[in-house]
Amino acid sequence: MSPNEKRLQKVLRDEQSVNRLGIPVKYMCLSLMCEHHKSLHGELLDISEVMEIYKLESVPEDCRCGITQILMDETGNPRTPEIVEKAKSQARG
Repeated sequence: MSPNEKRLQKVLRDEQSVNRLGIPVKYMCLSLMCEHHKSLHGELLDISEVMEIYKLESVPEDCRCGITQILMDETGNPRTPEIVEKAKSQARG
């Protein structure tokens, strides 16, 4: 199984878990080491965007991006905005 397949399977398992538990999340892309997705570093994505970006047929085998869940509050904002801002700051700097 390729790293891309493993990443996609993990994201799908994570999404099933948060849906089952009713936890609002978005997914933050961690991609400074990936030329293919570098512009997405620190961006918050919903599951459909993650699935579109990381479709197996469109992701190169050397993609080493990470995806992590970010808890959202009831108004749709990150519960830990400083983590998101730090990632975006890394991308700018």
